[in-house]
Amino acid sequence: MFSATNRVLTADGVFLCSRYAYPPNSLSLCGPDRHEELSYYSATALIDKGTGEILQNFSTLYPYLCLIAYQNNIRNPLDRQVIEAYWLGNALLEKVKTRNFADLLKDKLMLKKMKPRQLKRIFNFFPQIPLPHHSFHVLAVWRRTGHLDIPHTLETMDACLINWGKILGFDGNQSIKIESQKLEFCKGKMCFKKKIIRSVIFQGKDDILRNNLKKGDYISCHWGYFCQKLSLRQLNDLKYYTRYSLNVINT
Repeated sequence: MFSATNRVLTADGVFLCSRYAYPPNSLSLCGPDRHEELSYYSATALIDKGTGEILQNFSTLYPYLCLIAYQNNIRNPLDRQVIEAYWLGNALLEKVKTRNFADLLKDKLMLKKMKPRQLKRIFNFFPQIPLPHHSFHVLAVWRRTGHLDIPHTLETMDACLINWGKILGFDGNQSIKIESQKLEFCKGKMCFKKKIIRSVIFQGKDDILRNNLKKGDYISCHWGYFCQKLSLRQLNDLKYYTRYSLNVINT
């Protein structure tokens, strides 16, 4: 059983995960067809048992969370540390063994139907220290396998990545203007074009996190939606693990 403190932490983790899971779910790209409920949870932070049940039905997301939690002896896959590890990146990723990561991709993410040479091609791109980070799944697994739900272009990968940016201003109550970066091809490799302007929308008119933002803050975004305000540590972690995944792909 979780203590009262653990229940609070779990609810915090569920809310944070909802912030990142809702954007693609709203576009019917992943997860169960329950985007109206997930939108409510994500925008209001009013979390209940149903929130966790929705997140457990994300066929790609939840196995990643279970792997990270198990490898770090964390009982609940929806613990905030685990959620941050997958979406933003943190030290928990360093403790995941390559063998276990490979098993996840084969057994849980429908790659076991692939031919041996295709699997070998994927595993050859694993770094010495495995990183089951969201950016790795976007850049490596999707790109190398062709296991796609929509026609996969560079623009799609850029939208699917968790991007970061500095707030330049606000467009009324609808969106945020940020200075960010964009995924591009540079001499046959993927890179980030810096200092591009993005317009990021709030997660509904009642977005509970909108009032804590000001010009100069750094935020994260997913599929064009504002996810959260980033601390310096979170910003640095997101930059580090995303760029690490990018370097793996370009090697």
